[in-house]
Amino acid sequence: MSLTLKIETNTVLKRKPIQSSELPEDQKQPIGAGREFQIDSYTIDRGHVRCFFSKDTFKDTNVWYAFGKHVKIFRETQVFPRTLPAKIKLDIPYKSQRDNVLNPDGACNVTSIAMCLRYLGAARRETTGQFEDELFNYMVRRGYSRHSPYDLAKVVQDYGMRDEFRTDATIEQVRSWLADGNPAVIHGYFTDFGHIVVAAGYDELGFLVHDPFGEWYWWGYDLNEPNGNNRKGEYIHYSYSMIERLCIPDGDFWVHFISKPS
Repeated sequence: MSLTLKIETNTVLKRKPIQSSELPEDQKQPIGAGREFQIDSYTIDRGHVRCFFSKDTFKDTNVWYAFGKHVKIFRETQVFPRTLPAKIKLDIPYKSQRDNVLNPDGACNVTSIAMCLRYLGAARRETTGQFEDELFNYMVRRGYSRHSPYDLAKVVQDYGMRDEFRTDATIEQVRSWLADGNPAVIHGYFTDFGHIVVAAGYDELGFLVHDPFGEWYWWGYDLNEPNGNNRKGEYIHYSYSMIERLCIPDGDFWVHFISKPS
């Protein structure tokens, strides 16, 4: 079934997903609202849709970027922008890092990964202790760094799952990922040293988050909360504005998109 690109408002097709004013004339093509084109395929990149036109070429090429908010794509029904459920809440088991045997103050990384692996049904390699402590030891033995997102992705893959780590993710991409039933791990500056949490759902105002250290407040974390089986951080609502402030302060959004292998 072919894809149809519909131009919703006057726009400019571009050779790169950047502001059209930054491109020379030979790398942009004005297109009027209401026009429709057949395309073979498309990908999403930095708020733009990269389209492979089936029959049309402009300036000797059939590959162009369109600003995502200016177009829609149909395959019988609309496929872009995707219509997401208003709310999602995944049944991801919550784990607190504060009851870890190994480095409870600095194990948000392996604890967050353990939540996702448990949710996806990854098999453990040990029969005793907590999964997050198992992952901590596993990384030490393999010479991996818990502070490296790329090494965390290796752990996910070593345990039989997929981890697409991106530094340029968007909130909408995370929402779409969650809507497909997959968990995500988000990096941010909840503390001076950095911190990571699990995105376990969303609504129109923000993400539902499993924060392994508890609940973050504007002044930080309440260190007087009891240790042990602390569930203060389970399904905490962190607004999108808060996520933008703490996780995307420089425009980069570090996210692990974790799933079962296809």
